[in-house]
Amino acid sequence: MQNTSHPTPLPACVASSVTRLLTCTLSLAAAGHGVPTVAAFGAAITSMAAASQPADEKSDDKAAGADGAGAEQPAPLLDENGNPFPPARPTAPAFNAEIASSRFAELAMADALMEIALGELVQRQGESAAARDFGQRMVTNHTAIKLILRKASGNLASTLPTALDADQQQVLDRLSKLSGAELDHEYLWEETLRQPRSVSMYRWQYENCDDKNLKQFAVGTLPIIVVQARVADEVHKKINADEIRVQEKRAEAERKAEQARKQAEAQAAVDAAAKKPQRKFKK
Repeated sequence: MQNTSHPTPLPACVASSVTRLLTCTLSLAAAGHGVPTVAAFGAAITSMAAASQPADEKSDDKAAGADGAGAEQPAPLLDENGNPFPPARPTAPAFNAEIASSRFAELAMADALMEIALGELVQRQGESAAARDFGQRMVTNHTAIKLILRKASGNLASTLPTALDADQQQVLDRLSKLSGAELDHEYLWEETLRQPRSVSMYRWQYENCDDKNLKQFAVGTLPIIVVQARVADEVHKKINADEIRVQEKRAEAERKAEQARKQAEAQAAVDAAAKKPQRKFKK
């Protein structure tokens, strides 16, 4: 296939230099001195084009070639002792609870399977009584939820999940590598991400479910979900009290840094406007 793109025209100064170069080459050939190779001739043109490039364009190309390496990096967030804060913990992802009753049944079953798996894990490998007791509560609650939900789903029962999906398995595998206090901490952080979604999902079905049996299931199960979310929050605040305080300080430092950045940008704009020459209008 032929290349139909059009070559970029040479600058006028380069074009005139190329003409002189051609004239010189022909004179050398006529005198028996030989003709430069195509590669040498092309290199000469490239060199002339580079020499003719404006200085500001060269600096722009150089900066672009650095691929952002020279870009100013934000300063790390430091605590009151001058030490970097740990990374920010993820927050609960947005979730649209307005879903069909069939989808609710699928997600509720998937949640039950995951809560049972996590609860059993923390009972085996956890350290604190508070975390293990909460894990036992979750296993007991969701084992019952799983049985009741399967019966309430009627013809949908055969379509409900019976094992963890890939994302759930990935979370379980990550936590399975932990034990003791470290597992307790991470398990409760994970529950802070899971519980808000469960509450909103059950609450919406409690009010809007169009399937009689599933609505009855949601109405009977919502109080259990709300209580376990409250208990999860209480245990989380007990187990992770120190890190919660650090995360709160980090969030405050981020707010202050963002406020300072905006103030600096506003001041820079004011300073730039003050330096700009004022245009004088004739009367």
